Amino acid sequence: MAIFFGFKYIFWPQAGGNTVLGISHNLACPCECPMVLEDCHMSCGLEWKDMIGQKLQGGLTKEEIVEYFYKRYGDEAMLTIPQRLGGKWYQFTRGGFPLKEALIFTAILFVWGGVVYLVITGVVLRINIKNPKS
Repeated sequence: MAIFFGFKYIFWPQAGGNTVLGISHNLACPCECPMVLEDCHMSCGLEWKDMIGQKLQGGLTKEEIVEYFYKRYGDEAMLTIPQRLGGKWYQFTRGGFPLKEALIFTAILFVWGGVVYLVITGVVLRINIKNPKS
């Protein structure tokens, strides 16, 4: 479940595909900030968002716009999975800290920790019963 919520916040865009935010979700911010273009409010990111808006108004599709950025700026414009997993995403904190998901994740950690503890102690007890040291 925690994996689902992690993937949801990292990989699924908040906005629709044919909007500026939906398209900018898959692009890396051109500056050195640790953000996806969708969340960047620096001048370089705002310029790219303006370009996306102009191209949308010009009738281009999401795929055509992403292809334009790839051809013009290369791999650096594309947000890759290693970049996302390495920290180039701020979407998690955009809407405030998700307390419910954090509590669910903590509860799952405690439950799994308890299960692992019980399994390990059960195995150790069985080994001790079968092979007493005295």
